[in-house]
Amino acid sequence: MTVIAALALAFSGGEDEGEPSGSSSPVPSVSSSAAASDLAKRVTLTPKDWGGTFVRDSPYQSTGLTWVVIDQDCKVTTESPVGALAALQRNAKEPGDTAFSYSAFIAYKEANSAKRGIARQREPLQRCPKMSDAGGKTQYDNVHEVAIPDLKGFDALVAEEGHISTSADGQKVDAEYTLLTGRKGQFVLQSFINRASGAEEQNRDDAVNALSLMLGRLKSS
Repeated sequence: MTVIAALALAFSGGEDEGEPSGSSSPVPSVSSSAAASDLAKRVTLTPKDWGGTFVRDSPYQSTGLTWVVIDQDCKVTTESPVGALAALQRNAKEPGDTAFSYSAFIAYKEANSAKRGIARQREPLQRCPKMSDAGGKTQYDNVHEVAIPDLKGFDALVAEEGHISTSADGQKVDAEYTLLTGRKGQFVLQSFINRASGAEEQNRDDAVNALSLMLGRLKSS
């Protein structure tokens, strides 16, 4: 079954809590948009990082400082993240549209701004088991938070999974997604992947590996 392309639910809803790492590994500090943009290019994943079968999706990447959030009516909308220096999202897919993924990176001016950024991830998961886009065509259900105890190294982590029942063009689909968001210092990292139902474990493994790879690149930058 063909699944729908990734719709970024980036940095929406919650508290800056989750699974703190206790890790003292240092990460770089940036104070300018230019330095933050350069770091984002090194940390954000390319298609081959997801696996040998993945290729660029279209559009491939976005540097816009506008991110998707969930409003009080559980509708997907957008806003500009406060205190952000730079952001980058790269989209990938498997040929035949059997999987869609993205990785995203945002650098804030300071850690407190990053805390507020990831703090907006969890709250909708407590009140919106169903979500939709502004036009009401893309439909998400069984949206919930999950625990990912094996994913270490972050100051805060929010893990979201759910089911996609209708695509942006109004067609019925049957797909599952995993969306992971982690904060480390002044940075917020994100990985997303969806496939047809039945691949939930593979989705979670791929999303965990992707976010771990991004964190490793951040620490070594």
